[in-house]
Amino acid sequence: MHPLEQLMKSVVRIEAKFNDGSVATGSGFAYRFAEQEDGLHVPAIVTNKHVIDGAVSVSLPISVADNTGAPTGKFEVITYGIPNNVIYHPDPNVDLCAILAAPIHQYFQQKDLQPALVHLNKEIAATDSTFSEILPLDEVTMIGYPNGIWDSENNGSIARRGIIATIPENDYLGKKQFVVDMACFPGSSGSPVYLANFGSFADRNGNMNMGTRIKLLGVLYAGPQHTASGEIVLTPVPTSNKPMSLTSMPNNLGYVIKAIELDTLEVIAGKLLTS
Repeated sequence: MHPLEQLMKSVVRIEAKFNDGSVATGSGFAYRFAEQEDGLHVPAIVTNKHVIDGAVSVSLPISVADNTGAPTGKFEVITYGIPNNVIYHPDPNVDLCAILAAPIHQYFQQKDLQPALVHLNKEIAATDSTFSEILPLDEVTMIGYPNGIWDSENNGSIARRGIIATIPENDYLGKKQFVVDMACFPGSSGSPVYLANFGSFADRNGNMNMGTRIKLLGVLYAGPQHTASGEIVLTPVPTSNKPMSLTSMPNNLGYVIKAIELDTLEVIAGKLLTS
């Protein structure tokens, strides 16, 4: 499987369900936290806090593989409760959480099947060193479900391209984040943003390198918008297509939480393995 196909198959469409019967959509991606040498780990779906804020349950369409790991071409929608199944980033200013995926694996084990879901891990996550090596205007790839759009026949996600709009090694506005120049529509919240170069790429010194360079740079969570009065406000990427009370237009910019913030969730997940 091509690396880009693997990235596409790591993304999960999230439907968050609320007590009043309403549903919000967002994006997330499969991630193995606290992976041990013996393979033991905490499987989870990384997304934004605001995607599931106030929800009572989530529904996740998961592609199916047989007991040998071969994809069946089918998918099943797994629904389970939010309480006691989420790890939240402890900083209230970091819009990041992880939905524990143990219920997904338990569901398929009972059917002698496997989830056909590619899990990322710490090895692919960008570090401070990664951000010092890349430049503004470097091309990035975001994968998710803008406006909730998906391939409902094949459980497929949507990939888009954009560029880095700030100096990536800087912490934009004093936070572990950077900005991308890309249209960020409702449903894109929680989308992973990658540095994904195939065949060749130029480094910051202009040298051409042959090969593949793939790094998870971070997670989309918000974007600045123009209000009717001309004011610019920062707004979390909406999780539904309902009209907002504030008349606004997106700037086609997105704020991305750096993957470094996943380290905090990694520590919390590690404690689950020892508790």
